[in-house]
Amino acid sequence: MRCILFDMDGTLINSEAKYYAIWDQLLADNGYHLTVDFYRHILGMPMSGIQQTFTDHYGTGFPFDTLFSAFLKQRTALVQHGNFELILGTRAFLKACGHHQISCGLVTSSYRNETQAILEKLDLASYFQFALFGDETQHGKPDPEIYLQAIAKSGFPPDEVVAFEDSKNGILSAKNAGLAVYRIENPVPIDADIFDLVTASFSNYDEALEFFHLNQEQLQ
Repeated sequence: MRCILFDMDGTLINSEAKYYAIWDQLLADNGYHLTVDFYRHILGMPMSGIQQTFTDHYGTGFPFDTLFSAFLKQRTALVQHGNFELILGTRAFLKACGHHQISCGLVTSSYRNETQAILEKLDLASYFQFALFGDETQHGKPDPEIYLQAIAKSGFPPDEVVAFEDSKNGILSAKNAGLAVYRIENPVPIDADIFDLVTASFSNYDEALEFFHLNQEQLQ
């Protein structure tokens, strides 16, 4: 393992629960009900791609533009205030990668400006050698485009690169690019057939540190 590609939302930062809470309240205020089963289908999906998913589920009368605008306003406020917590052990794991000369890349569906603001607020930017963003690719996750671009940018062959993801769309994107995938668990479950695609799953990065410490050959 020479390079690790990290998703951001739900993988490095505990953002998905906050985004779910925003959507849940917005839909409830407008007479709709949001379920975890539906929400997991949009996890990891770029913002430009979720409108069809909402209208397919709630019908063509669903006021997507109005609610999405309200969602973005609240999401932007969260980003500007850096109101996110790191997944437990994130910083220690990233430092360990640097110690073992493992290159780190960020592969996120979030847009460049938003991502850079979050990285700056949480003092994470220096840990990453490169990054790819959702507004700079034509096809969002689960399409493998962003991971194929990341592999090329890393300079390493695919068998020396792994991905850390949390969502169904992210896992499929990385697997379709030919990568081994490790999952950081979040409160939104994934289907059993998707879980079977994951090499290992961790509730936090302390567990990941222990796992790779027990397998030192993977850190050479």
